[in-house]
Amino acid sequence: MPTQPSAPARRGWVLPVTAVVAVLAVAGGTFAFMSIRQTGTTPGAAGSPAPSQAAKSASAVPQAAGADVCAMLDPDDAERLVPQAKVDSSTNDNRSDSIVSYVRYTCGWVNRDISYKDVTRSREITVHVSKYEAIGTTTAEKSARIQYDGELRQYKYQATISNKERYYSAAKEYPGIGEQAAAQYHWTRESDKYWYSFGQGVGRIGDVVFQVKYEASQKKKEADLFSNETTQSITEENALREVKGLLTQVARSVAAWRDGKPLPYHARPKPSPTPSPSPTRIPLPKACVSLESLAATLVPKTEGAAVRGKEGNSTVTQCQWWNDKLPLGGGKVRWRNLRVAVHSFWDAESARYYLIDQRSKTKFTASSEIGGIRWGKVEKLTGFGQEAFGQAIRQRTDTAQGNRYEIYALDGKNVIWVLLSGSDRPENTPINAPDSVLMDPKEAEDGAKSVAKALLDAL
Repeated sequence: MPTQPSAPARRGWVLPVTAVVAVLAVAGGTFAFMSIRQTGTTPGAAGSPAPSQAAKSASAVPQAAGADVCAMLDPDDAERLVPQAKVDSSTNDNRSDSIVSYVRYTCGWVNRDISYKDVTRSREITVHVSKYEAIGTTTAEKSARIQYDGELRQYKYQATISNKERYYSAAKEYPGIGEQAAAQYHWTRESDKYWYSFGQGVGRIGDVVFQVKYEASQKKKEADLFSNETTQSITEENALREVKGLLTQVARSVAAWRDGKPLPYHARPKPSPTPSPSPTRIPLPKACVSLESLAATLVPKTEGAAVRGKEGNSTVTQCQWWNDKLPLGGGKVRWRNLRVAVHSFWDAESARYYLIDQRSKTKFTASSEIGGIRWGKVEKLTGFGQEAFGQAIRQRTDTAQGNRYEIYALDGKNVIWVLLSGSDRPENTPINAPDSVLMDPKEAEDGAKSVAKALLDAL
């Protein structure tokens, strides 16, 4: 069964039918939602150590014995705090400096796109571990003490300058974590431009200073892209609790590393990847059978086909009517594609959150044009189940040429999706022929709406 070119975020299906493969290769995967990815520090290894200075301590860490900071946290706790994180590490070798000498090892756990119900969560952990060396008459441990004391003084000073836009909590010291440890909570708020908060902490064991930072927030998926009205950020109590836990874990690991012992935490075994089962070809289900007469007027001279499979926590039943060789005369042919999908969930709440996901993705591209794809405004539709919306999309790419209209609607525990698209082109040319005449947008919209109404009535 052929499939309409679609965004990667909107999964189609691949039927186990050999004749379909060629069409899928031509018509699949042309929509790409633009996303801004922010990643952690680029992994890197420090270069060869600089020649040691005579005044430096013999206890300087050789590069080969560097700290594996990414293994210094309890992996279960790191997963709890930053689910499915991207983990990056880096090293900063500052041993050539004539004032302060250290090697700093950094690891970051980042995930700024965690989908949870109707919000998107952002989580991030950063850990720095710095091992100091003696320089001049200053011992390695004294250098570390100077660094720790400077951080603690900064925490205490910041607590005295809080205002309506920036707040710093009182420094909280933790006897028993390493030799010294302290933490502070901070939030920044500037109108609706910025709203974020985090906990940070610093600790010391001997000649090593370690620092942690934990930032967490969430925002409604359908909030305006550049507004922070719905943003919720981590509270002081929660931030300090998590930072204390992170400081405790890093302190244990640093102590073991300095003593040349194995680190106390072990990476969790990675589960073996299991491919998602392919949807199964099924006879046309009852709801799609009820659409056949309507489909015959929109996509003449073709029979519908159907598949059923799993997507997340829903069962998805899809039907399609496709004909790309409808004769028009005068050396022209027509392409028409009608697709419907019913996502069935265990409960109405899950169905609603799925609809919100789709609507937030659609709003992200609304009224924009990228690489030959033009997305229209998202239109709220009345009389089509619950919370229905539609969008017109024009495509002129190397994969396909056509106008389409898509509709999503909520119906209790089900979310329906309807698409109607097409174009006219010269005979013996593919659906991406550059001289294609795109389907009238009004025809695509009216046809999709008629199918959506009929499908909802059939459920």
